[in-house]
Amino acid sequence: MRPVMKPLSREFIDSCRREEGRIIRGDNMTRIETFVDAAFAFAFTMLVISIDEIPKSPPELFELSRDIPAFVFSALIIGAVWLAHAKWSRTFGLQDSITVYLSLALVILMLVFVYPIKLMMQATVLYISLKYGIQVFDNGLFDDVGWADGTVAGLFVYVAVGLISLGSIIIAFYQNALRYGKELHITAYERDYCHKITLAWSLVIVTAMVSLVVALVSDEVVVAGAGYLYFSLFVTIPVGQSLYRRSRFAGSPASLQNSGH
Repeated sequence: MRPVMKPLSREFIDSCRREEGRIIRGDNMTRIETFVDAAFAFAFTMLVISIDEIPKSPPELFELSRDIPAFVFSALIIGAVWLAHAKWSRTFGLQDSITVYLSLALVILMLVFVYPIKLMMQATVLYISLKYGIQVFDNGLFDDVGWADGTVAGLFVYVAVGLISLGSIIIAFYQNALRYGKELHITAYERDYCHKITLAWSLVIVTAMVSLVVALVSDEVVVAGAGYLYFSLFVTIPVGQSLYRRSRFAGSPASLQNSGH
């Protein structure tokens, strides 16, 4: 049984800005959103090229710059999670108890998994660059004895669990908003938007699950495939959302445009 929520007034809905077909009900930042944004900002600082030392010479600067690609890719992953939450918050502006618990869980998980994500990105960049004979990004990461005993599979499992958890929380945010469709005056366009976001993060979860299985059953020679699987998301998410859009509006091409009003 869901908690009772007072419906938003029609006057308030009419006064809200529109953005990309969505009604911006949460234009004013809440304390919850401020807390989550601050946590994500802190997570980004944990990704910086050098968090414990400042380069004092050009060679030191060049050495630290080898981690720039890993920083960028890690930031993109964390940024994708933040953007999904930010759009949800601005669109629906919910502050119910489930939102509070989900927000706390999101912050905790992000801070726990920020370093595993960065480490996997460092390993991925180094592995691919060395495979193609590019030495410029070799920061000596694989020289550590910790990489010599097959623990890379454990890293893939660690990251997969993190992505499954983060994806599940993002989906829960959007599904919780749909529960209050009547009270929030959610439009057909916004309902469809929630479904597309749910589909995208479901594909992330499925991919992470497959990666986890591959990491557990593969030997050291083919375990890298557990990481390569994530590149498939650049194809599966656009294709999946396109197929959903076609199936959803195949019978009424004008419904998507009209549903935003």
